[in-house]
Amino acid sequence: MADTTCLFESPPHPWERHMRRDFSRKVSKPIARTLKPVKYYLIDFGLSEIFQPKDTPPLKRPPWGGDKTVPEHLVPDAPPCDPFAVDVYCLGNYLRQSFLDGWDQVQQLPPQGFEFLRELITDMVNKDPTERPVMSEVITRFDAIVKRLGNKKLRSPVIPSDERYGFFKLAVHWSKQLVRAARGIPAIPGI
Repeated sequence: MADTTCLFESPPHPWERHMRRDFSRKVSKPIARTLKPVKYYLIDFGLSEIFQPKDTPPLKRPPWGGDKTVPEHLVPDAPPCDPFAVDVYCLGNYLRQSFLDGWDQVQQLPPQGFEFLRELITDMVNKDPTERPVMSEVITRFDAIVKRLGNKKLRSPVIPSDERYGFFKLAVHWSKQLVRAARGIPAIPGI
């Protein structure tokens, strides 16, 4: 879930996205996310549990959650498993489908240019939960990957796999990026 209210002069109506919430007039053109960072929230639809540090490693009986591909959940009469390793798998699987392999169920192709995440995501969806990185390691590795990427890669447009940007669209995109770089606006905003 994303809080995009910072991108608009007045927030859009939830169902009529082209209108302001109060229907007084059309909504303004959104401000770029690079200029106004959006906060993203990973929501769980009421499935969260709090585990006390003294209870580590916590074990929980599967299945739970929406991802039905978790290897620990596919075993008949599955024994209790580590919910943190399951969380790493679920996030990795979501990222794999969204940015690398696409969604088979809806035949949605992934965007271009995210192969640099393949090794990390492959480790996150390892069939053996003991071989998956813990979430703090995922964050550390992701930060290291991003630091290795060049400014051009970080400022590149996100383009669906089945589309190509024409000359005009690319010229507009890169002219905006050059202005932002000259103004000292980072490619990935800090929150």
